Amino acid sequence: MQCWLFYITSELPDSMPAHTSKCSTKSLQFKLIHPIESGIAMKQKIWYTYDDIHRVIKALAEKIQNSGVKYDAMIAIGGGGFIPARILRCFLNIPIYAVSTAYYANDFGYETNSEIKKIQWLDPMPENLAGKNVLVVDEVDDSRTTMRFVLDELERDGFKKIGVAVIHNKLKPKVAELPADVAYFSGVEIEDWWINYPWDATDIEAHNCRAAAGVHSDEE
Repeated sequence: MQCWLFYITSELPDSMPAHTSKCSTKSLQFKLIHPIESGIAMKQKIWYTYDDIHRVIKALAEKIQNSGVKYDAMIAIGGGGFIPARILRCFLNIPIYAVSTAYYANDFGYETNSEIKKIQWLDPMPENLAGKNVLVVDEVDDSRTTMRFVLDELERDGFKKIGVAVIHNKLKPKVAELPADVAYFSGVEIEDWWINYPWDATDIEAHNCRAAAGVHSDEE
């Protein structure tokens, strides 16, 4: 089966029909190319809108609520987990705490390393979380390097149960398995594509247009 990809060529002309959507007038023309014949090495990309994410997280919350475990708090990982956790809170109604990962070995900001060395709580971990059930939240389960490191660190903190919730799980080999006692929830399983989330967009209208067009291309 041949696979054809779209790439962006230009903006659509101003003389579009009156019924054309707002997205179309600022949107993009697409050209069919064959990746093998063109000699272009393509990295497929996909765009998601806030509405897309909200719908996925609503369904994800239902999976969590039906799991039989009542989670007492969420722990968002770095920048990627903040917004998904905030949307999840609309459905789970539990507090959010946050950790970031550090690539240096001490508290003075030097002796950097190529590997993650520790996690940092953005606020001190509340003492009342000990012995509770916590849900670790991130946007995507990609290589799983960061997730596994965070879980290993959190398992030392005396939580009763730890679960993981991600919007997207990439269908690719992982560098690590999850601990057997960690519950895992994913909203959508996806190929190993480059995911463009709306909170990373600098032009949200152009971002939404690409999402509406279902563009998978090597062009940003």
